[in-house]
Amino acid sequence: MISAVLGGMPMFWPGLLLSLVPAALLNRPVGRLLRAHWVVGFVLLLGLGGVVVATLLPEAFRLSEGAVRHCAVAGGRPRSPYELLHVRHIELKLATYAPVGFAAALAGPRRRAAALLGAAVLPFAVSAVHYALPAIGRACDVQDVWDGVQGVAFGAAAGLAAGPLVRALRTRSRAV
Repeated sequence: MISAVLGGMPMFWPGLLLSLVPAALLNRPVGRLLRAHWVVGFVLLLGLGGVVVATLLPEAFRLSEGAVRHCAVAGGRPRSPYELLHVRHIELKLATYAPVGFAAALAGPRRRAAALLGAAVLPFAVSAVHYALPAIGRACDVQDVWDGVQGVAFGAAAGLAAGPLVRALRTRSRAV
């Protein structure tokens, strides 16, 4: 299902592969900044790269001529669990934003609230860029914001649930 949606985004996989470079180079400093393991920094950077590639690159790399600046704000609402599991475009939103929420939830105790807040603000920032740069051909839509926030929340819930296991594995690996 997700592959059908990605068919209209020919540069998704090359862009995601290119995001591996900053993730590989900056994972340790970001992990230290978050007071978390370097893997958390890697997941966060790779997730941010996925968000940039999936939401901010011009669609099909054709800059829109005569693009109009607008933002659809009517009808935006949180989706039901049924909708989240049965709409192809929504699966991509969850898969795009969930790693960011997951990594933010695994940040150290003193940094977790700020990381989660930053992750929750990310969909709003993406829509603001869509509005500010109409030439990239992306529509600003409040439903996309809701879907992004739900993806972050889904990832954060998974990260918070996995947190004790991850910390136990980290402590165990240090002891060995």
